[in-house]
Amino acid sequence: MTELTFAEINGAACRYALDGEGDRTLVLVHELGGSLDSWGGMIPLLPAGWRIVRHDLRGAGMSEKQRGTNDLDALAGDVAALLDHLGIEGPVVVAGAAMGAAVAVRFATRFPDRLERLVLIGPALGVPAERREAARALTDRIEVDGMRALAETVLPRAFPEELWSSPEDKALAIARWLGADPEGYAANYRILVDQDLRPELAGIACPTLVLAGRHDPFGPPEAVDAGTAALKIRTFKALEGGHFMCIQSPALVAEAISKFLAG
Repeated sequence: MTELTFAEINGAACRYALDGEGDRTLVLVHELGGSLDSWGGMIPLLPAGWRIVRHDLRGAGMSEKQRGTNDLDALAGDVAALLDHLGIEGPVVVAGAAMGAAVAVRFATRFPDRLERLVLIGPALGVPAERREAARALTDRIEVDGMRALAETVLPRAFPEELWSSPEDKALAIARWLGADPEGYAANYRILVDQDLRPELAGIACPTLVLAGRHDPFGPPEAVDAGTAALKIRTFKALEGGHFMCIQSPALVAEAISKFLAG
């Protein structure tokens, strides 16, 4: 049974959820424009014997909203503060999807003693220099025009049509995306615009699973493979997924994570 509640941690209000019981903990960090609900389809598919923690990032879901530009260190610090709030002291496994992978990487570099393993799912670790000007313009437009103004451009690429399991799943995911707070979305997107987290990967010593989607136009497998090659202990897998594969292909992602946790 899911425990869903709120707490004020690290100077911000946070909505979080707990599932399962066990001595080991898996922390799930959602994608840009998502929330802890993005993991709903995966929760029943993850292995028993684990305590699963997920939360809404600042600016997302029902956590405290942000304006301007958010701070990646604050987001990583929120994960540590949430673990403190829950009394979880031992090393944990952190899995981040898309922008959530950037948060997971920063957590790994700031709190290495608190990390057992790392999972990067379609990682978005920064915006290439040649795309930064366009990305800045996009964040400004989101704040003015809202999420729906970008739907026709973003959604077909982020959620490949051929990967939907049912019309109902598609309708739910799109409605959830449209319901994201545009100012919070922009504040978190700006984190990536001037970031390149790839140099931080060489300093991560724990085993890391990297998953790439074969239908992900934002991070195709060859780019993700090359971009994460600096990780010291890496397992790389390409799945039949898109950019938000945790939403569209939860069974494939859960299977890959489960094997990694067992190993």
